[in-house]
Amino acid sequence: MIRRFLSSPKFPQVLLLWICIATQAFIWGQHWHNEQTSRREAVVSQQFDEILDAQQHRFSRQRWMNLGMTLAILGAMVWMMRLLHKRHEAFCVLEQAYRINQERISRLEDEHRRSSHAAATDHLSGLHNRRQFMDICAETLARQRSLRRLMAILFIDMDRFKSINDSLGHKVGDLLLQAVAGRISRALEPGDQAARFGGDEFVVLLAGDRSEEQIDSWVRDLVNKLTAVYALDEHEVNTSPSIGVSICPRDGQEVDGLIRCADAAMYSAKQSGRGQYRFFDPSLNLTDINEFSLEQSLVAALSERQFILHYQPQIQLDSMQVTGYEALVRWEHPQFGLLYPDRFISLAERSGFIVALGWEVIRLALEELKGWRAQGRSSRLAVNVSAIQLRQADFSERLLSELAQRGVEAWQFELEITETVVLDDEGMAVEHLERLRVAGLNISLDDFGKGYAGFAHLHSMPLSTLKIDRALIAPLSNSYDDNPIVSSTITLAKRLGLTVVAEGVETRDQLVYLKLAGCDIAQGYHFSRPMSAEQLYQYEPFTRTAEPVCD
Repeated sequence: MIRRFLSSPKFPQVLLLWICIATQAFIWGQHWHNEQTSRREAVVSQQFDEILDAQQHRFSRQRWMNLGMTLAILGAMVWMMRLLHKRHEAFCVLEQAYRINQERISRLEDEHRRSSHAAATDHLSGLHNRRQFMDICAETLARQRSLRRLMAILFIDMDRFKSINDSLGHKVGDLLLQAVAGRISRALEPGDQAARFGGDEFVVLLAGDRSEEQIDSWVRDLVNKLTAVYALDEHEVNTSPSIGVSICPRDGQEVDGLIRCADAAMYSAKQSGRGQYRFFDPSLNLTDINEFSLEQSLVAALSERQFILHYQPQIQLDSMQVTGYEALVRWEHPQFGLLYPDRFISLAERSGFIVALGWEVIRLALEELKGWRAQGRSSRLAVNVSAIQLRQADFSERLLSELAQRGVEAWQFELEITETVVLDDEGMAVEHLERLRVAGLNISLDDFGKGYAGFAHLHSMPLSTLKIDRALIAPLSNSYDDNPIVSSTITLAKRLGLTVVAEGVETRDQLVYLKLAGCDIAQGYHFSRPMSAEQLYQYEPFTRTAEPVCD
């Protein structure tokens, strides 16, 4: 208790008060003692007042001095007490502010821990995100190399995830990703790490002290665990993983390189079928690796606007004038140069980027038409659209909105579709085409004669144009009876009220045959190769409206 009193902020006030009282008591005691001494030393023969007169005068002056000192001490004591009171109040305020600051610091530290965890964690799966995983990999790689142990990187892609997500909805897709993440997490051993890189792509780091045979066994067990049936929101979902594996130091010494090798091995596994895993091998098919690189570059290509359009003129055969152009997409790849559609369209369809690519091509075409309109040109432009894009629920509505926003008239824009549209069981694509045809757009069936569409399909579809595939045009010569299939196709198409376009016209003999057979329009190398935008603006029929083209 004494210690608590000595540490109390009121202890200085009490101490000062006792000092003042002791001082005053000492002064008055001394005064009383002097007076008594003087009384004892007085001469009895003299009068008392006469003897004490001088002493009383000194004592009176001393008394007033003592009183003044006492008042001064009391005033100082009061001032000190007020000062100490204010000091105590300031101390209390500081103490309260300190407590508040400590509480705020504690809350900020909690928020920082939560935000750091959120920044390092994938919100859907609860695994590490890409950034955190890369940091952990770098640390683990250095440790494993110092211990002379192997480290493996697994790149996992779930088969059929996109179709599951599209057919059953995003909720089921998210539940599937969470279930996959849970199975991966439960399979990990101490020192192993897992991350979700995005979509259905997971990456696993295997550390510890494993041999290649043990890594192979672990990956095989993981494939079996991830292939089991998933019960999700009253749905039973069957899927399987495609896994690529790279091993340090055999396949690389850097984290980025190991992940790229594992990704390439995963692509090879996916090409081999579902539920497969492959270890990286430098002898992997070069074509597969190039396709893998292209597929990985699609996202960046769309965001960086690497796709451009080339334009091939379409010639009206009766007047030999340019009646319009077909827009053909090209990819200006920073590594592989200018790529043609046969290099990347199938990749875009397989990876699910075809819809985004289709809208990018439409955007480029509409911007070009808008520019032509500003220059006073009224040419027509045809654009290819995939069957997958036509099955999007908002396709026709969005396309008409895009046309209206740029002030492009419907007749200036033509859609070229493939024969696969006729296999649309739900009829969504045909509904879009009918709506667009009513709005004034031309609809052209491309590559006719190459697949499985027949004239019965032509009669049921809202078409305005039929394009005969170049495979039927190539063997033609300067003879009307050279190929009865082509002449019959032209005759039947015209009876259905369709405009007929011949693709791939490369010789004068083919041109003569098509004119005799009654074909309306032709395009091909005989007239012009597809031209870039710069070449198009130097193309004489484009610079001068309706300029005849020499045959």
